[in-house]
Amino acid sequence: MDIPKVSVVIFLTDFYHLVNLTINSILKQTHNIYEIIIITNTESKKDLVMLKPYYAKIYKMETCFEKNRAFLMNKAISIARGEYIHFLTSGDVYLSKFMMKYLDDIIIKNKTADLLSLAFLRRDDLEPPEAMCFSFEYFKRGKIPMHMQSMWFNTSTIKALNNFNEKYLVKSDFDMVCKIFLKKDKKVIFSNRVLCDFEIKKRTSKIFLLKAYENLKIIYNNFGLKKTIYWWMIHDHFRMIRLFTRSLKSYFWGP
Repeated sequence: MDIPKVSVVIFLTDFYHLVNLTINSILKQTHNIYEIIIITNTESKKDLVMLKPYYAKIYKMETCFEKNRAFLMNKAISIARGEYIHFLTSGDVYLSKFMMKYLDDIIIKNKTADLLSLAFLRRDDLEPPEAMCFSFEYFKRGKIPMHMQSMWFNTSTIKALNNFNEKYLVKSDFDMVCKIFLKKDKKVIFSNRVLCDFEIKKRTSKIFLLKAYENLKIIYNNFGLKKTIYWWMIHDHFRMIRLFTRSLKSYFWGP
């Protein structure tokens, strides 16, 4: 059998009705260099009915009731056959049918890399969508504009770095980026193209605070106290407060 170049993992843990949008955007790709893996937290036929037309296109489907996202990512790593792995959630879509071709061309041109980092749309209900790029130089200045959907990880690199750290409940992907950053022989490919978009999902204040806390903890564990203080000082606190306030109001009084 031909080994796929990319393992596309879809976490189907909520918004079950949107998974067909995600799968259709994958199946429309002009380059068939991928495999589709579904990691779900339900066995309910009602929740999984949207998958029925796609069973023949799915390489593997695993049911796992663990809520720790790092655990789910490591589960996917143990299944994936692709050289690279890309994590999506239900409702995420590829914006172009030529996305896989674009990635394939990048990989062929640059050979094996530890990480492929593309631009993403920063979207929330406070401001219009804004295209954001990630680079190590930008990262060194204390900014971390990244989403899981904008990162294609090399599966061999993840295994060599002992997989995703399961002590982080929601930000283990960022911790892995930090570990790659610290590698002496790292090779990372950056692109300023936005190839993936995602459904805006309302976050509770608890999740918002957990992400902020884990970001700080990851910076501290990988780079020390000085970098942690620096990152905290230059961060966009006003936007963080507005997002937190909005999520708190939504939690108690609805949208």
